[in-house]
Amino acid sequence: MHYEAMPEDDFYDTIDAPLRAPELKIKGSHFIADIAPARSKEEVEEFLTKIRKEFHDATHHCFAYRLGADAMQVRSADDGEPAGTAGKPILLVLTSRKITNVLLVVTRYFGGTKLGTGGLARAYAEAAQQVVSMSKVVRVYLTRGVTLEVHYEDVPRMEHLLHAFGGQVVDSTYLESVTLHAVVRRAEYENFLAAVRETFQGRVVPR
Repeated sequence: MHYEAMPEDDFYDTIDAPLRAPELKIKGSHFIADIAPARSKEEVEEFLTKIRKEFHDATHHCFAYRLGADAMQVRSADDGEPAGTAGKPILLVLTSRKITNVLLVVTRYFGGTKLGTGGLARAYAEAAQQVVSMSKVVRVYLTRGVTLEVHYEDVPRMEHLLHAFGGQVVDSTYLESVTLHAVVRRAEYENFLAAVRETFQGRVVPR
C-alpha cells in the first residue's frame, strides 16, 4: 500500500481564546494588550467595539489583524499615533509568530511624557509580544467534506480508516445502509480516497 507524502500546507496556527496581558507602564503611559481569535472582519469590528467601549477614555486603540488560512487579509492601524509606530510593530509580532485569524489591540493611556517614535514602536511591540507569548497557540487543520455510504459491518473499519487519515465523522444516518458525512484533512484527501478504493474494493463510492 503506497500513498503520496502529505504536504505541510494544510494547516494554520491561531490562538484558542481571548487574552489580556498585564498592563505595561512606560514613562507614565499605560499600555494594555488584548488578543482574540477572529475569522472575519465582522468579528474584528465586534471585538474592537468592545475594547473601545471598555476603555472609552483611552488615548489610542492601535491594532493589527491577520485573517484567512493563508493570512492574506492583513491590516494595521496607528489610531492617531505617528505613522508606523504602533500598528506596524503589532503586525510584525503576529507575522513573526506565524499566527492568523487573530486580532491584537494595544490600548494606550498617555502619561504626559512623549516616548519618541522609536520608543513608541518598542512599547507597542513589547506589549504585543507579551500578550502573544501568554496565549495558547493551536493548530487548525484544513479539511474537505466527503459522504460515504457503507454497510453496517463496514462502519468500524471505515471509522478506523478516517482516523488514520486525520478525518472524523460529523454526522451519520442509519437506514438500510449507513451514510457517514465526514471531513478529512485536505492534504490527505486524495490518499484517503485511494485507501477507500483499495480497502473496500468498490463497495463504497465516496461522494
